[in-house]
Amino acid sequence: MINNIVETFDYNTSREKLILAEYGRNVQNMVEYIVALPTKEERNRYAQVVIDMMGFLNPHLRDVPDFKHK
Repeated sequence: MINNIVETFDYNTSREKLILAEYGRNVQNMVEYIVALPTKEERNRYAQVVIDMMGFLNPHLRDVPDFKHK
């Protein structure tokens, strides 16, 4: 039973490398979901929400000129 539990753990070393580590894996997972959306309008709408959320997570980066472009 313990072996089954240990096998289900998902270690960061076995995951893909984070592209923007300062925002974490949840944001990266959301972006991967957005990229798979079928229409450009949907992708843009969801992407804007994620960008706004990234600003809430790191408000000190929100004032950087390149923030929205990144």
